[in-house]
Amino acid sequence: MKIALLGIGLMGYPMGRRIRDAGYALHVWNRTPAKAQRLAAFGAVVHDKPVDAVQDADIVITMLDNGSVVHKVLFDLGTAAAMKLGALLIDMSSIKPAEARDHAARLSELHIAYLDAPVSGGTIGAESGSLAIMAGGKPAAFDQALPVLNVFGRATHVGPVGAGQLAKLAN
Repeated sequence: MKIALLGIGLMGYPMGRRIRDAGYALHVWNRTPAKAQRLAAFGAVVHDKPVDAVQDADIVITMLDNGSVVHKVLFDLGTAAAMKLGALLIDMSSIKPAEARDHAARLSELHIAYLDAPVSGGTIGAESGSLAIMAGGKPAAFDQALPVLNVFGRATHVGPVGAGQLAKLAN
């Protein structure tokens, strides 16, 4: 399975290492290339553009600053359009529930499944694989994502798209 990880910051870096440690093929991108380059030592393929990182990826994970950055990366930079049909996007960024629902609707038009799956547990949880993951989306998307989410911690399906973000807010 090929996984693309977009956003290699404080959380994305240890998450990327855990993906590689679990044996998955990993392609990465970050707005600051040097941050993504750190994962090359662990076997990740680093890309200059997010559209290149997601080519043929089965699962694309975003761990970005906020909803407007997620929107820009997915839609303004053409990343969503570059994803293969039937791929799954797992947005692990903390964004507004309405933004998650909008992103899911736009991705659905491209035949891409969506899961909003923000996390709790900070960098220590990301490093140790003990993140609490609150996932919103269709049950089939959650089932598809679960083996990868288990690499990061404990995932719970909390309802439809946007419910993961609501659960994070409540947390």
